[in-house]
Amino acid sequence: MKKMLIVILVMLFFSALHAEENTNLKTEEKIDSIYVLQKKIYQDVKDQPLQNKKYGIEFNLFRLLFFGSDTDLLNHTLSGTFSLFYPKKKVEIAFPFFYSDPTVKWDDEYIEDNSIRQITLDCHYRKFLGNSLNKFYISGFVRYANLNGYEGSYWFKGKDDDPVKSTENKIGVGIGVGYRIFSYSGFYWGTSISLGRYIIGENGKFSNTIWDNDNDMIFNFECFKFGWAF
Repeated sequence: MKKMLIVILVMLFFSALHAEENTNLKTEEKIDSIYVLQKKIYQDVKDQPLQNKKYGIEFNLFRLLFFGSDTDLLNHTLSGTFSLFYPKKKVEIAFPFFYSDPTVKWDDEYIEDNSIRQITLDCHYRKFLGNSLNKFYISGFVRYANLNGYEGSYWFKGKDDDPVKSTENKIGVGIGVGYRIFSYSGFYWGTSISLGRYIIGENGKFSNTIWDNDNDMIFNFECFKFGWAF
C-alpha cells in the first residue's frame, strides 16, 4: 500500500513538472510570436516613405540639361513623368511623356532634316511586389504617339527631291518591370524596361527604326529620371 502511494505521488510530481514545462514553452512561444509580429509591424511602418504623399513629378535630367542647347545630337528633347501614388494598395499610376524635335547643324546654320518629331504620352499601372510602395514592380501600359516627319528614308532629302511631310497617330500596349527607391524627404529615382507593340496606326512610314516609335515594336529603357514626391 505504501509503495503504491509512493508511485502515485511520484507520478503526480512528474505530471506537475511536465505541465509546468509545457506552460513555460507556450509562454516562450507566445513571446517569440509577439516579437516576430512587432518586428514585422516595425518593418512595415519603416518602409512607408510615401505614406503621406500622393503625387510625384520627375524628369530625365540628362535630356533636361541639353534641352534647347547648341548641340547636334540632343537638341529639343524632353522626357518626364507625372505620378499618382496609392501606398495602401501598393500601386502607382504614372503618365510618362516624351517630346523630341531634332534638327541638325550644317554650315553653322540649323536646317531641318528627315528625323521625326515625336510626342508620346503613356499611362502605366505599376504594382509593387513588396510590402510597400517601394522597390520592385511590374506594370502594364498604353501609349499614344504622334509622329511628324518626311516619309521615306531617314537620311537627308536632296535639293532635287520632293519630300512628302505627314503626321501619324499611333496607339500601342505593353508590359514592363522596374525598380524605384523613394526617400522620406520626397526625392526618388527609378529605372525600368518596357516592351510593347503598336496596334493602331501605320508603321514604317518614316525612318522605320525601333528608337523613334515608327516601328511596330515599342522598346523603352529609363535610367536617368529623378523625381520629387509631394
